Amino acid sequence: MEKLEHSKKVPAKKVYMMMSGGVDSSVAASVLVSQGYDVYGVFMKCWSLEALEKLGVSQDLYGCFWEDDVQDASLVAGKIGIPFEIWDLQGEYRKNVVDYMLQEYRVGRTPNPDVMCNSTIKFGVFYEKAMEKSADFVATGHYARIVNGQIARGLDEKKDQSYFLWGVEQGKLDHVLFPVGEFESKAGVREYAQKNDLITASKPDSQGLCFIGSTPLRELLLQTLGEKKGDIATVDNTGKKIILGSHPGAYLYTIGQREKLGLSGGPWFVTGIDVDSNEVIVANEKSIKNLYNQYLTASNINWQVEPKSEIISCQAQTRYHQLPEDCEVEIISKTEIKVSFLNPVRAIASGQSIVFYLDDLMLGGAIIN
Repeated sequence: MEKLEHSKKVPAKKVYMMMSGGVDSSVAASVLVSQGYDVYGVFMKCWSLEALEKLGVSQDLYGCFWEDDVQDASLVAGKIGIPFEIWDLQGEYRKNVVDYMLQEYRVGRTPNPDVMCNSTIKFGVFYEKAMEKSADFVATGHYARIVNGQIARGLDEKKDQSYFLWGVEQGKLDHVLFPVGEFESKAGVREYAQKNDLITASKPDSQGLCFIGSTPLRELLLQTLGEKKGDIATVDNTGKKIILGSHPGAYLYTIGQREKLGLSGGPWFVTGIDVDSNEVIVANEKSIKNLYNQYLTASNINWQVEPKSEIISCQAQTRYHQLPEDCEVEIISKTEIKVSFLNPVRAIASGQSIVFYLDDLMLGGAIIN
């Protein structure tokens, strides 16, 4: 009689889970374990007091208490029964995120460090290191989804973070998981954490980049880029420039800003920044039309879906908290596009991201010129 071979058990898919010590990544890790994945928890150490000192700013600006976060992440990993590691990525983070951010502000642009962190660190350095360790997937606590090989909005429209993910290379998406993107609300995420007795269930959401943390960005920029006093001016109906006040550095301001201008007779809004002349141009509500634009160009393009024509009709966001606007995208070259909006858009800032969608599916994104 022929001997029958026992069926071999298929090994679970290996996932390297980025655990920040917050509730979102904690729940994501727990969900993956419940789904049968072989999960490895990893805390990315991207900043420390020593890194801040190397930047040349005072210790009292330190706002990233990673030690507390790594403890919470470790406790969650122990609770759900997965291995836990710490990967030191401070050098890569300084080069790709911190230095990038400071250089953008230095030349008068408004950067989006979260986009750069996702594309170069989480789905760059971390992704490559995980693949070297034979990972099948990497996972994060982002509120987003993968639908038919494309990034899509998370089910919770209020928490959707797909805007920050446009720089992720499309070829990597088959190896990316976003478990909390399937939750319909943040309340549902916290409820899951409570039911599963995760220590992070009621932990407040983190704000801003890790190395900034509770640090005022203004003070960080002043200490790193230096004070450079200049004029705040407006332009009257005749085109005459009128000096209204002064500022400590044009790089501190962004288009559309109305706070911390120190001007009377407002409200005033920033409509222009010139770092060469170190001048900030503002307008009041009577000339608020200066804040609106119907056209822009953008570069550093990354398509999730390769365009099939030179003109694309879609929706776009030029800021995170903004309703999508109908537009047409003209492909000028492989490195530049022109965007025409159906209606003028408020406070478009160079250096920020423009992200394109068809309903919930992301088409791609670029950096505004």
